[in-house]
Amino acid sequence: MHSTDDQLEYYALGRLADTAIPILEEHLMVCALCQKRLDEIENFALGMQQVLREPAPEAAGFFDFLKKPAFALSFAAVAVMAIAVFVMNGRTKLAPAASLQLSAMRGEMPVSEPARETDLTLIDAPQVGGPFRVEVVDAMGNPQWSGVAASAPGGISVKVQRNLRPGDYFVRLYGAGNQVMHEYGFRVRS
Repeated sequence: MHSTDDQLEYYALGRLADTAIPILEEHLMVCALCQKRLDEIENFALGMQQVLREPAPEAAGFFDFLKKPAFALSFAAVAVMAIAVFVMNGRTKLAPAASLQLSAMRGEMPVSEPARETDLTLIDAPQVGGPFRVEVVDAMGNPQWSGVAASAPGGISVKVQRNLRPGDYFVRLYGAGNQVMHEYGFRVRS
């Protein structure tokens, strides 16, 4: 009866039980087929041991080309130019500021172009008292900006230092006790 591959593998690795070794060795002396299988298993085991001892080759990374100075400088120059173009395009698409005069009277809402900031003047706000809290919310009621402003003869002026996306906005003027005194509306055109 021939030895199993498991028995031959354990024998090749030196893990076969001491009681089984004399029986397997006696069989190997007379069986050419088991001798051949043992040689194949030993060669395979030696090959695996060599592979495990060798350090794994480094995987080529996407940015390995940056390790060479010429490529790194070229890549940096292209990145700087791309950022400059992006910034310059961003500046030309939005007006620097929009100015709106808002009234609490119901009617058509003032319209502004998209801008990096919006100056709002609340013309029918109280001329005395304050300071007042001013809040800008979108059409869904989500806060977009808030700040504190004082009353002036021309109304209350605030500078919303934020790019407001196209859509409808409401400005709430809060007085003492956090009560809404007036609500104004405006639209940013798309």
